Amino acid sequence: MIVGRSLSWRIILRYTGIPVTLHVLFAFAIIVGYRVYDASWMAVPALPVTVLAAALGVLLAFRNNSAYDRWWEARTLWGGVVNWSRSFARQVLTLLPRPGSAQEEAPLSELELAAVPSPLLRSAVDRPAALNAVSGARASDGAVRDRFGQARMPTDAKVSLENIAVLDSPPEEQRGIITKMVESITEDSRELVYAQMGFVHALRCHLRRQDPLPEIVRFFRPSVIEALREEHNVPSAIILWMATRLRRIYGQVSDPQKVVFLHVTMDRTLSEMTNLLGACERIKNTPLPRQYDILLFVMTRAYLVLLPLGVVEELGWLTPIVTAIIAFLFIGLDAVGRDIETPFEDDVSDTPMTALSRTIEINLRQMLGETELPQPVQPQKGLLY
Repeated sequence: MIVGRSLSWRIILRYTGIPVTLHVLFAFAIIVGYRVYDASWMAVPALPVTVLAAALGVLLAFRNNSAYDRWWEARTLWGGVVNWSRSFARQVLTLLPRPGSAQEEAPLSELELAAVPSPLLRSAVDRPAALNAVSGARASDGAVRDRFGQARMPTDAKVSLENIAVLDSPPEEQRGIITKMVESITEDSRELVYAQMGFVHALRCHLRRQDPLPEIVRFFRPSVIEALREEHNVPSAIILWMATRLRRIYGQVSDPQKVVFLHVTMDRTLSEMTNLLGACERIKNTPLPRQYDILLFVMTRAYLVLLPLGVVEELGWLTPIVTAIIAFLFIGLDAVGRDIETPFEDDVSDTPMTALSRTIEINLRQMLGETELPQPVQPQKGLLY
């Protein structure tokens, strides 16, 4: 996505450079033939050219509005991915049973595991080994200031004790609720939050027709990754995996009413993420009707061919300059509309899914109490991917 205040000439020339140059050369040939070789037949009435310009402007406005609606819907959908990812992590960390709150369900036997229909679902219901703890993890609410109002410092910052107030660590009984909650995160909850990070990165790669496994391998156990290799739609498979994992966790709850509450709440969140996945796939796999694209391309070029013929009599040697300005406008509008109608192609005008995925990952890792966080994606030369 273009986020810079000024547009790069490299991008401008990429879209308009060659076609505008060709039409300017054609206009120069027209004025040379008309003035130097006295080819008066090259001048045509200006009225048909003017009417064609008006009709072409209406068509371009219609197509560009439709393309912008697709681009804005794509950004809105990814805003939903951000919000529902945070909601899912919050629900996992606050609603699922805490350690010791109920008798944990016993691991499935080998015969019971063999009855599960697919390796992916078996990896979801099997009792896993503990995930590797992230180095430097500690309790954190993700805020920029701590509970004493002091600004948080980066983990690698070197701060002199002479410049800051030394605060004694609070006693155990005064520790905050968030600190205690983070310290009591179960491996099931941590694995589900990591799975949500994997879903977001897999969705980004899925929409860009990229292999998602290299991007999500750090979020899953090896058995899950191996099972995901067989899936054609990895984001959808991850949602199924999370739903199956949640069903196993529900077995740790003895209260039937709470089981129903958890099932309804978590299923609604997973359904919303499924809807977001389907809506993104709809935009990705359903382009605007090609009739609009072909018609506008042909009519734009036809108009720009007729333009110097209609103005050469009145403008004379200014014809190439006027042609260059008008050709830049119409070709630029046509190119912009064609570019923004496909917002998931990893191009300069697309939805910045890489930056949004990184934002979600940072937010969810902070919810888990981690401090060694990846850096947010920064714009490069005014472009954010």
